Amino acid sequence: MTNSTSLNRTLFLEDNLPVLRGLDSESIDLIATDPPFNKGVGAFKGTTKAGQNVEFKDVWNWNDDVHPGWTDSIGKDHPSLFNVIHYANAAAGDDMGAFLCWMSVRVLEMHRVLKPTGSIYLHCDQTASHYLKAMLDAIFGRKQFRNEIVWSYRRWAGKARQYQRMHDAVFYYVKGGEYTWNWPMEPKAGNTPKYKRWNERDPLTGKLTTKSDKSVVVNETNMRDVWELSWLQSQSKERTGYPTQKPLALYKRMIEASSNPGDIVLDPFAGCATTCVAAEQLGRQWIGIDIREESGGVIRERLQREASENMAWDAIVRTPTTAPERTDDGEPAAPELILESPKPNARKIPVQEARQLLIERDGKRCQGCGWKPEYADYLQVDHKKPRTLKGTDDMTNYALLCDPCNRKKSNKLTLHQLREARASEGRMDADWYEEEKWK
Repeated sequence: MTNSTSLNRTLFLEDNLPVLRGLDSESIDLIATDPPFNKGVGAFKGTTKAGQNVEFKDVWNWNDDVHPGWTDSIGKDHPSLFNVIHYANAAAGDDMGAFLCWMSVRVLEMHRVLKPTGSIYLHCDQTASHYLKAMLDAIFGRKQFRNEIVWSYRRWAGKARQYQRMHDAVFYYVKGGEYTWNWPMEPKAGNTPKYKRWNERDPLTGKLTTKSDKSVVVNETNMRDVWELSWLQSQSKERTGYPTQKPLALYKRMIEASSNPGDIVLDPFAGCATTCVAAEQLGRQWIGIDIREESGGVIRERLQREASENMAWDAIVRTPTTAPERTDDGEPAAPELILESPKPNARKIPVQEARQLLIERDGKRCQGCGWKPEYADYLQVDHKKPRTLKGTDDMTNYALLCDPCNRKKSNKLTLHQLREARASEGRMDADWYEEEKWK
């Protein structure tokens, strides 16, 4: 596999993070994806038309889904993104903070693999949409935001003391200023669509007749950001049995608007392959990623049924279970986010004992600003990573801080962010700081 183009019609059956890290930078034209929504559902269940059982969770927590080093690395390399995660955790709870952190390390890589002319469409619902919007602003830049597309639909819903929730959101961002845009149009609202009409004279009788071409609408306008498209009904021919399946028409609009025939479309959360099938039907190349093994059978069945009946899909669609290898000698979006084995928690120890062990390890010095006090009692034991971001209570996460640094750090900053803040304020032992940065 020499480059991303050679991966056309490939569905990686693997966690999408290592696969994204294995793709070359600036190799993808369009990302259209439907990630988890953090709905707090323990298991979505379904049965495919091929009889395969499908089950996945949509619940997130710091212990099971987030590597301990991610928040500190994001805080160092992407401070605005760190703040989004921190405040989402504070406002909406640990599950939202963990979900955003889990998503962030993946969207950072999505941004890296997009071409300068590329775009991303990220599908979500009201559960986490506002927090995901802030995350995308931090990664892509607020000025790269183009639309919040509202997909409006109707479906059966039970009674509740609220308005029926009948829409999803799709956030549309571009990577650069010169991005692919094919000017999607729709009929003007308010009247029956008017089609191309003309008079034609019969060469034998001389009689004039009016003819029309309903494939050409003459009263069109630029497409709105509210898309009224039907929800997939249980009897729909598109139905695969996948519990969160979306209609092809929805993803075709995105692909037609923001890519050209032959372009490479990526879906890092491929699921039942709606993006991949839509891309195939529209003459685009595609790469899908999904961690569930049954997705391979689903996509082959769908492509056989919905994309082309004249191609041997078993021979063409590849389903590797290992990530590709980079050929551009580049770095991941954030080099420090390389996975390491989490450190086991040590026993909890009294503060005085911890202070003495830290002095033996780091010296009698504030680890925030580098100040060396005359008495060790001036130094306080605090966390390198705050408890609000699941910092642990053990020696691996303890540091000695002076009182001003401890108050500055509060429960919001990591040790790295504290040091940068003290340096910018001119309250740092510069020589010590230079040495520490290289450790």
